Amino acid sequence: MKIIHAFGSRACAIKMAPLIKEGLRRGHKNIVVWSGQHYDDNLYHGLFDDLEIPRPDYDIGAKGSSCEMGARILVEFEKICRKEKPDIVLTHGDTFTAMFFSQAAALSLVPVGHVEAGLRTYSWEPYPEQICTKTSDACSALFFAATGKNASDLMSEHVPAERLFVVGNTVVDAALQHAALARQKSRIAEKFNVKKPFVFWSCHRQENMLSKARMSGIFESLLGMDEVNFFCSVLPSTQMTAEKGGYIERIRKAKHIQWVPCLPKYTDALRLMLESDLVLTDSGGMQEECSALHIPCLTLRYVTDRPESVSSGANLCVGCEKEGIMREVSRVLFEKGAAERMRAAKNPYGDGKTSQRIFDILEKFEGKMERWEKKVKS
Repeated sequence: MKIIHAFGSRACAIKMAPLIKEGLRRGHKNIVVWSGQHYDDNLYHGLFDDLEIPRPDYDIGAKGSSCEMGARILVEFEKICRKEKPDIVLTHGDTFTAMFFSQAAALSLVPVGHVEAGLRTYSWEPYPEQICTKTSDACSALFFAATGKNASDLMSEHVPAERLFVVGNTVVDAALQHAALARQKSRIAEKFNVKKPFVFWSCHRQENMLSKARMSGIFESLLGMDEVNFFCSVLPSTQMTAEKGGYIERIRKAKHIQWVPCLPKYTDALRLMLESDLVLTDSGGMQEECSALHIPCLTLRYVTDRPESVSSGANLCVGCEKEGIMREVSRVLFEKGAAERMRAAKNPYGDGKTSQRIFDILEKFEGKMERWEKKVKS
């Protein structure tokens, strides 16, 4: 088969890498299309090389506002679909890139397979992850849900059961494949002189960065916990928010904070996560990675589309108020047994064989990818 893997963010590259490797292993023609949503070298070329996957066959270079980026993806990806005539386009998750790639493919009459389908919070945030994932699902012919809850939510929206599959999450494949390499090869912990207690921090969601109150609570808590050593993995949007909010100089002067641009190598990021006593984040992927690697996780949100990690006990939503964040971080780090209970939680996101399951399904549907309505019996 000819399969297009279409994505454009660091997180999606990590999650799609095991699928690309599985497609190559099975001898399918795999075409990688990068939207350009993330374009900094730390989020792009170095990452592909570290993940040991081919660099993109096409780089659309979509930049600008959300609508400008979307318009370019729609126009350019339609051309790619018409030229390549793939059997299916695989998109991932709840990003702008996934939404626009899915629309362009569906409108070009190319079947879409949505990996990590069915992420739902049923809440409204001021940035449209929920719009993105729902739109991608509306465009899809095959649905690869990570969990039973995701599948149940899709069923409630009348997704055809024969095209819906619970397969686990490909991030577990990636985390388990690279964790051993990270322990063996990465020297990042020594480079940054990691000291205990140690927290890996990553915060970037627009619902937090666009809110002065949420941003203030998150940054003030970071600055206020000077008894804890923080490694902050910083995306460009987080850097801009810290500068705009007047926090950057205070952060740079804080001896307990290492404020570092997002690491280009996934193995380096994993090594620091594995060294950490706790991950403090608003990233959905990190919630899943922490569950897979049994690292305590606190989420800087009021709701999460990864509620399975909370139900299992591996994760907790702590909101965005300074006092609440500091209280829960202190509890996990210093209350006897708290971290151990979180580490012992069962991983709800699969066994690391998700990519194999997805390709088994794709091969089963070869020649039957298109989704047609059925005749209704009277």
